[in-house]
Amino acid sequence: MSKNKIVSLSDIHISTNHPTSWYQKNFHEPYLAAILDYVISEADSIQELILLGDIFDFWTYPPNHQPPEFAAILKANPNIFGVNGKLSQALTALKGNVTYVNGNHDMNVTKNDLHQIPNSSNYKIKHSPDPIYYIQTAGGKKIAFTHGHIFTMFNAPYLQSEISPLPLGYFVTRAVAYMLNKTLKPGQTVADLIGQGAPNGMNLGGLVSSIQSAIDSGSMGLVDLVLDYITNVTEIPEKEPIILPNGQTTTIAKAKELYRLLQNQWIADWGGGKNGILATVKSAIADLDGTYIPWFAQHSALTSDSDLIVLGHTHVPKLGITNGLVGYANNGFECPSTPDIPSQTFTFTVVYTDKCLPSVYQVVKQNTSYQVIPYAAPQDSVIASISMDFSCYVIIDNTNGNSKLDLIESKANDGYYVINPPKQILPGEQREFWIQDYPGLFGTKGSVTYSVNGQPLNLTYSCPTGISSNKCSGAKFYTSNNGVNWVKLNEIKKSGHPFFVKFVL
Repeated sequence: MSKNKIVSLSDIHISTNHPTSWYQKNFHEPYLAAILDYVISEADSIQELILLGDIFDFWTYPPNHQPPEFAAILKANPNIFGVNGKLSQALTALKGNVTYVNGNHDMNVTKNDLHQIPNSSNYKIKHSPDPIYYIQTAGGKKIAFTHGHIFTMFNAPYLQSEISPLPLGYFVTRAVAYMLNKTLKPGQTVADLIGQGAPNGMNLGGLVSSIQSAIDSGSMGLVDLVLDYITNVTEIPEKEPIILPNGQTTTIAKAKELYRLLQNQWIADWGGGKNGILATVKSAIADLDGTYIPWFAQHSALTSDSDLIVLGHTHVPKLGITNGLVGYANNGFECPSTPDIPSQTFTFTVVYTDKCLPSVYQVVKQNTSYQVIPYAAPQDSVIASISMDFSCYVIIDNTNGNSKLDLIESKANDGYYVINPPKQILPGEQREFWIQDYPGLFGTKGSVTYSVNGQPLNLTYSCPTGISSNKCSGAKFYTSNNGVNWVKLNEIKKSGHPFFVKFVL
């Protein structure tokens, strides 16, 4: 049997089963065991198991509780991490083909930590040193796996403070645990509460609205805005001591100083000016409700020439990007609370490498057994639900060409290049780039000029708002509004958006 599957699992948030921790062994363990049993039973067809971040959780503890050491979590969950535990069995069945990619709640996990997990066959889990793990398939496709927190301003590693790499979101989670610790009844855990897959255990809709209002008013003090909102909702005092993993203490008031430069750093990292602000705002909103996560995922995939990108982090399973240019999947998560089932479920991703095609599966309880079955995950979008996308997605197909293309210049008359036109396109290559509209009344309009055998080749494309038609020119082309249903050669899909154009050389 050929090994044509990659299983991607994330957001278990397994811990020491503290009452404020999302994962509770007595409820969640059978679901997790069912997934690992699936891996064991399908091992002959599985190329690799990827543990895609937030497998462990070192955040969901009250401020007065020092987060546990890695070994303490292993000890608290022997049925999963013991020498005969389900993960050890899966590691043996896969002959060591298990790779760990850090998330935000487990960004401190190291290779040495993973090597503490016992295995009867002496296999060790591999640790990806980079936040994005790439796999090249036998068919020449490239797949990217990343937890997803690196795309969000409040949860990406922050290296500019004395408590590096802990991000601002760490304090949000500790503040929520403070609130829960005060409200839980004796014997109750957060797994007994509604909405614990938010994923912060609280409704952040009000914070999203506050950020949008701040943007509209021109006030962009996002760090203070987030921390002020969280302290107000959770009622944590700004000077409440928060015990860090290393035993030192800090406070919300101190965090305001530690992360003062966070916003400006993101703006600068994304090019500064209008474009930098726009990307930073997207990253802030992505952190709070998952909107725009696919925007960053598609940007990352196109930047790395990946055909498919698989994420976690948002706790919401997704399959595909509506009218997008790359393949996409989100694992969902493994710790919904008891009252949230069945509206939320235990999901993971299987990538079929022979077709570079992802599918989402779920675990359901049927009587006294736990079964793995397909899950009809919805698509996601690179834009907010109330928005419209007037992007031009441009593909230059030089697979049958005999000459290389060297970039002379590119212009964005309306909109901006999210992905710039490639500087060079070789014979046999197909390359993509992306120009997106700014918020407002204008769509996109751009052009690119390449040198081909010393002669200029000028390609134009536009996707305007209003009643004006989509346009393109400069070479043979196919067009569509979804990148799938192409109209016949040299026929323009005049209406609809976004606008896909494939120039064939």
